[in-house]
Amino acid sequence: MLVTCSVAYGDPPGVEYRTGGSQFKKTWDDFYQDAVYELDIPIPLEKARKEMTLAICEAVKHPDMKYRRYAIAALGKRKDKRAIPTLEAILKDDKEIYYFRGDALEVIYDIDKNLGRQYAKAYGSTHKYLQRIADSILKLK
Repeated sequence: MLVTCSVAYGDPPGVEYRTGGSQFKKTWDDFYQDAVYELDIPIPLEKARKEMTLAICEAVKHPDMKYRRYAIAALGKRKDKRAIPTLEAILKDDKEIYYFRGDALEVIYDIDKNLGRQYAKAYGSTHKYLQRIADSILKLK
């Protein structure tokens, strides 16, 4: 299936934040190019060297980031615990759009199963979407 991804599912048109300096320019360029397949969007961030984790965290702090959901998902694939404070901030912020909060909960679980279960119990009742994610997490062992 071909998908035009200048505005990806769930992401409003946004700003192309390119944090971390020139050392990450190519990775950000690859991430923000319009991918042919939606599933290809996060791959440049998933495969970037470990030093980029904090740059991704800095970018996803901006609610208007283009492809923000994909950047959050990439943090989960990276499994770098340094991302947890940023993800916690998104999850705990009632002003965040519910699906970003849900994405943060899923990724916290991907990085740290015990912490993810704790947050699933704590935040599952705050929104229907979060409830579905929390229920899925709590069913896993």
